[in-house]
Order: sequence, then structure tokens, then C-alpha cells
Amino acid sequence: MEPRRYPAILPAGPVQQETSASGNRRSRLGACSECRQRKVKCDGQRPRCSNCVRRAVRFCLYVDKPKAGPEAMEAVELLKILSKEHAAVLLGALRSTDDPATALSIFKERADVEGTAPARSQLELELMANNPAAYPPLSPIDASELASSNLLRPVRSSAAGDKADLSSPIKSITTDRQFILPINAREKIGYYDASLHALRVEFWTDIPVTNDFAAQVISLYIATDHPVLGLFHPDLLVADLVSCRNKFCSRFLFHALMYLGCQMYNAFNKDSMQHATNFYEEAERLWKEENDSYLTMAGAVLLSLSLLGNGRDHAVLYYAMEAMRMGERLGLFEAHEDTTTIPHVDDSEEDAEACRFAAWGAFNWNVLVSLFYRQPGSETPKSAPLVPIPGEPSPTQRRGGTSEEVPTNKRQPEEIFPAVCHFWRIIHGARWIYYDKVQDSPPKRYKAALVEHTFRELIAWAETLPPSLLRTQSTSHHVTVLHIWLHAAILDIFRPIVVLPFNEKERLGTFSAWDSSSDTAYAASVNQLKHLVVEYRSKSVASTYSILWHTGLLYLANAMLKDTKDPEWRLYLLLCIYGYESLSRPYRISELIVQGLLSMTMQETDMTGIEAQTIINEIKEGRPERPRNQFEDKIRATFMLDMDLSLKNPEAAKAENLADKFESLSIFQDFLDQEKMETEN
Repeated sequence: MEPRRYPAILPAGPVQQETSASGNRRSRLGACSECRQRKVKCDGQRPRCSNCVRRAVRFCLYVDKPKAGPEAMEAVELLKILSKEHAAVLLGALRSTDDPATALSIFKERADVEGTAPARSQLELELMANNPAAYPPLSPIDASELASSNLLRPVRSSAAGDKADLSSPIKSITTDRQFILPINAREKIGYYDASLHALRVEFWTDIPVTNDFAAQVISLYIATDHPVLGLFHPDLLVADLVSCRNKFCSRFLFHALMYLGCQMYNAFNKDSMQHATNFYEEAERLWKEENDSYLTMAGAVLLSLSLLGNGRDHAVLYYAMEAMRMGERLGLFEAHEDTTTIPHVDDSEEDAEACRFAAWGAFNWNVLVSLFYRQPGSETPKSAPLVPIPGEPSPTQRRGGTSEEVPTNKRQPEEIFPAVCHFWRIIHGARWIYYDKVQDSPPKRYKAALVEHTFRELIAWAETLPPSLLRTQSTSHHVTVLHIWLHAAILDIFRPIVVLPFNEKERLGTFSAWDSSSDTAYAASVNQLKHLVVEYRSKSVASTYSILWHTGLLYLANAMLKDTKDPEWRLYLLLCIYGYESLSRPYRISELIVQGLLSMTMQETDMTGIEAQTIINEIKEGRPERPRNQFEDKIRATFMLDMDLSLKNPEAAKAENLADKFESLSIFQDFLDQEKMETEN
């Protein structure tokens, strides 16, 4: 065989060398950062170039070897989140060497001795750098200040007839955080719209309440929960309320709204719970007379939410699912084969918009219940609504923008519900994670990759949020709730993988961090939840009367009980428990949840029965007396409380079953503690 012949290689051309004025060769100098940014020629003089000298630029910096690797990124993110003292240590290490990896090594060696390094994974730092909308850098929370704050002790009611110390100073968690006590009952809730002064409540109900009371209750709900729940167009509903029209409001919807609103208003007025009971009974009676309509759909979802907080969740699923079935019959959703549909005809743009609010509100609530509660018998909607998302800008508006610049705080109410709808649509697309019988459920071998895809979808959704929906120092409570839902959902999508043995877990393939895994992604969202719960409890008075955020309490408490190696697990568990205590005035389900969480704590940690019983007694002491007839029925809570246990034994993981074990566990734990003391002596 003849050897292969290759073409001849031509000689290289002469190497161009840059010469100085004296004829000596010198290497090409790089431009300083200032000249690079201004895109002007730099003479490379050190320590300051001629341009910077002429323009009196204070810092003329040369980056001869730009380092954009993971070590440099980690150093930058650490500088953002470390305390001033610890950041100074890292900064000193960076100044002592040109290599970020060496500087980090020096810092971490010193931090290991002094205990100053935050427990941040490489993946968490990558998420903070590349996806700050979902994972903003976190300022440290001082554990000692958290332990001594009012967040870890009972909230004393400030309603009429209750003695509350409103004058005592409240220790803040950080310099800009301060826990807000409930508004004093003497303060009135501002009306959503001035037209509510003309409300004539006797047109809508026979229950003896004043016009002012009804207007305040409705305004409280619209201002607090409505922006993320949707269900109806608030302006159209209020206009009909005041004008005594039945097009965008009905007696059933009014009573369902008042039932939930009275529970919320009980944080201000201890007498409103009796009215809540009356509105519930009338709403149930009216339900039996209702025909299919989007107003009835909205009222059914409000009843479902109200019954959850009131400990009657045997009917929570019924009303939630009935709202969906009604939507199918109205042609708003893809119908089941055995469903007879009556196409909904829009009479006007206002009618169409109200219809969209009801459809998407019912869809969102059903997906939320199926993911966060997973009660026996719950099911996910077959499809998203067939109607557009209300408030979504048209393609023309998206392309051309708006001619008038609207302040961020003014845009928020219009922007939040469309964002919520897109969020729950993503979650609905991943419903196969917990529901095996979902149509088109992927094969098991692909599920890990598809979980990561869903995670990517969620953080991409967060990156598209408008500025009004990003977390800032002045974030509204609606935005905080939205981000609480985001990170609770991320915990849920990774949960089935996190509980697997180590050798069955796969690396996350679309991230560059060496420790990218379901465990580190899960831990990153737990850290975000810690801050979100502290922020919401310390900044928002709505934390005492809106139940929508309790998912954050439930999921954070579960995470702490599954990771007792975290030195601050007990602090954050108590933060969640007293968060429920602050909700116990409007929602009787709160006390049962606390009992269930304490049962889990006694089973999995060294908490004594005496300590657990003391916490329960504190909650009972702050709880107002309620109408006797309201508590003749047992509190029902069939949703999952122990989230990891629910994957293996859903019956044992139910909230009511764990709460039922509280008394026996506390007695048994005390017996063991006593026996241990006697043995030691």
C-alpha cells in the first residue's frame, strides 16, 4: 500500500510585532475597563491611562485575564449575600491574589474555623446569578434576632374587647423588617370603591348586617385575595351590587363572598364569625336552586376555599369540582365524553371578560387543590380553559407597547392575575408527577428529565414577570404569595426524586454547577421560602387574615422536620407554627394543623410533650370564643400534612389523622422523658 500523500504546508507569514518609538518590541497592552465601556482607544498606560487622567476618572482598572468561570461567579454572589464583616474577609482574600479560586479557598478555610460561610450550593449560586427573578440573592437573617423577635411568640389579638399591647416596641428581624400586629378594630377598612357608600345590603340578603359592614367585608376580600384568585371582575361586581342588578352578581355569589369575607374580617371584629355561619347556611340553600352560570362557578370556588379554612373540607372538593363540571357544560373547558355542553354565548365584551375570570379562577383553584392538598378523590382539570386569559394584552399591545407610561404599582393589579394563570397552566402540564392516570403520562424512564424541564419552565416564567411582580423592598403581599406558590411548587415537583436513594438520582443536565441535583435545587427553594415567610409575616398584616399563604408555612415546616441537621430548623419550625397561630382567629383549621405538625415534630425530633402542649395552650389562649353551633361538627382536614409520608402512606399523612395522635404522643413523650431522667439519676 502506498503511503498517503498530504499537500505541502505553506510557510507561515511573518509575525507582526508592535514596536515602541525607540524601535524595541513590546507586547500589546489591553484597554482599561472605562475605555472598553466607552468604546474609545486606550493607550494602556499604568496605573491610569491618558483618557482616565484627562477625564478625572477615579478608578482606571485593567482586567488582563478576565475570569468568568464558576469561581468568579461564586465570589460575586457571596459578596452580595454576606454580612459586611464576612464580605470584608472575602474582599481581602480577593485583593491578596489574582485567582478567584485561590481567594475562595482562603476565605472558606477561615470560614470553616469561624463558622462564617453560608451554606450555599454551587447550583444555588448559579440560580441567583442567572435567574434572579426566581432566586434573588438573599440577605442573611440573624438567627439570634429571629429567636428573640415577636415572630416566635403568640400574636395577641387587638380586636374590640381584647387586651392588646399596641404601644410596646417590636424588635425587627433585620433593619427594615418589623412584625405588624393586626389592625385595631377601631380602624375601618377602606372601601374598594366610593360607590359602595350607596350599597343597600337588604336587596342581597335577609341576614341582618349593616351596609357599612358588608362594604368593608367585600372591600377586604377584593383588596387581599381577589388579585390572585380572580373569579369575577371586581368593578362589574361592585357596580351591580350598588345598582341592585343581577348581571354580574347574584344572591348566591354574594353569600359565598360574604362567608369567606366574614372569616377574614374576624381578625378585626370578633362578632363577624357568627355572620359567617349565617352566610354559609344561606349559600348552601341557594346553591340547590342555582342554574349553570359563570356567577355560580365563581361562588362555588369561594365556598370551596371558605370551607377549607373553616375545617369542613369534606365539601371542599365537591364545590371545586362542581365549578369545573359547570364550566365544561358551559363550553368553557374541554368536556368529558359523557358531558352535555351548552355553548356559552357572550352578549358583550364585559360579559366575556367576567366569564374569563370565572373560568380561569376555577381552573387555577382546582390545580392548586390537586397539587398542594392532594386530598383523596381530588383530580386535576382535564384541560385549561378554552377562553383567553382575562387582562392579557393583545398581540398588538405586546408588539407596540402602550403609549402612556403607567407607574409600576398601578400596573400590578392588572398584571398579577394573567401571571398567576400562566403559572398554574405550567403546573397543570406537569400533573403527571403526582397523578399516574393522567392522559399522556410519560414513561418512567423519562420522568426525571421532564421534571427538570418543568423546573426550567417555572424559572423561565419567573424571568418574564413584569417589574411590578418582582420581589423588592416594597413588594405587595400579592407578589409575596405568588413567589411562595412558586417555591412550594418547585419543592413538590422535586419531592418524588428527593426521597429516592442516592444511587437512583440523576444529575440535572442543563445546569453547569458541579453539584446540580434535585437535592440542591430543592434546598435552594427551601432557602427562598425561609425568607419569604419571614418577609410576609414581618411586613404584611394580611398574614393574619389571608389563608392563601399558608402553603408556605406548611411546606417550610415539612422541610425543616426532614432536615434537622440544619442548626436553625427549630427556629423556622416555630416561625411556621406561630404563623398558623396568627391565622387561628379567622380560620379554625389552623389549630388542627399545628397539632399535626407538633405530632410530626415529636415523632421525628427530641421535642418534649410538655413543650408541644405549651405551644397548643398558647394558641388556645389567644383564640377568641366562637359561636357554639359552629363547632358541633368535627373539624375535618383530609389534605396531606406530612408531604413525604403522603408518597407512601396517604392515609397516615392526612392532617386530621396526625392531629388525632397529638394527645397520645405528648403523653407518651413525657413518659419517656421522665423515665430517662430517672435512669440518669
